[in-house]
Amino acid sequence: MNGNGGELASFLQKLSEDTELQQAYTSDPEGTLRQAGLPDETIQIVLSRDLERIKGVLEKELPGLVYMMFMVIFKPKT
Repeated sequence: MNGNGGELASFLQKLSEDTELQQAYTSDPEGTLRQAGLPDETIQIVLSRDLERIKGVLEKELPGLVYMMFMVIFKPKT
């Protein structure tokens, strides 16, 4: 998934728009990230939910851009 602007940035853009990808990510975040072809280090950073580390990956991919990040927390289905 190495499109315009970096691997993680491209994945997050697609994730924000694609409801099927959102469902897949909700069900299996790690598997979805792997299927997207993201490197292991990036996957571990995303799974850590550490917004500063995620921002660091994005800044390396697209230097000079400013990011506003949000974390969405889903209540598990019981």
